[in-house]
Amino acid sequence: MAAETTTKQMALTRNVGFMERVVAMLDRAATLVLVEPLVTPFHLERATYAKQVIQTPIQSATQAGPQIVMGVNVIAATVYDETFAVASCPILDIDLESQINTLFNGLAGIDQAV
Repeated sequence: MAAETTTKQMALTRNVGFMERVVAMLDRAATLVLVEPLVTPFHLERATYAKQVIQTPIQSATQAGPQIVMGVNVIAATVYDETFAVASCPILDIDLESQINTLFNGLAGIDQAV
């Protein structure tokens, strides 16, 4: 029986190499938020989260991990070994960065409801 998507993706949060990439890309996204125009929607909230990411990159990536691994780009690129219950994700950096940028407001806890 094939493993559920959540099982596969949460295994990816235990992949040290992948999570190191998340640290780097989340930190890059945070750095870019701090130079975006002040008129960017939700800039204050985004900047507050960005500062947290830069101050505590590993903890921020660990906390963001479940949301990031459940992103559609990451799910599409994940490879799961059912025998050993381990996952890898050869997603390109640009696609991982795009996924994190797409999720950034959610990671920051911003309620965008209209």
